[in-house]
Amino acid sequence: MTQKQQQTSIGGLVEKIVCDGDYELLVSKSDEWGAELKRQGLRMAQIRRIFGEVKRLTMRWEPVRLRMLRPKLAYIATRAGKGGELLRTILTPGIDAVFKTSDDRTQQARFRVLADLFEAILAYFTYYERGGGR
Repeated sequence: MTQKQQQTSIGGLVEKIVCDGDYELLVSKSDEWGAELKRQGLRMAQIRRIFGEVKRLTMRWEPVRLRMLRPKLAYIATRAGKGGELLRTILTPGIDAVFKTSDDRTQQARFRVLADLFEAILAYFTYYERGGGR
């Protein structure tokens, strides 16, 4: 599978998770993606930087701040290599899915699913980083 095909495949899955609120798919894919982020050398500090902003947005919804995560993800992708690029490939379609509607309530509901996805990815990433799943 080419990198472009992988991005399209991941993007479709993330959009389905965020738009449909598919928590069964969320859990299974976050395990897979968390392990892959670890394998590709992403560091906890790099993932936490983005996660901190997502947590702030769960406390105070600001759509502009969510949109600003895209350039931050691009920066991390540049600095963190393959792991950073994978994180960007996962989260960018999720951000886009939040804004596929102009209804504020729907945007907030979709954002909560995206935040849950990211939290699950971080949980599995931490699990694999600390030696789980051997």
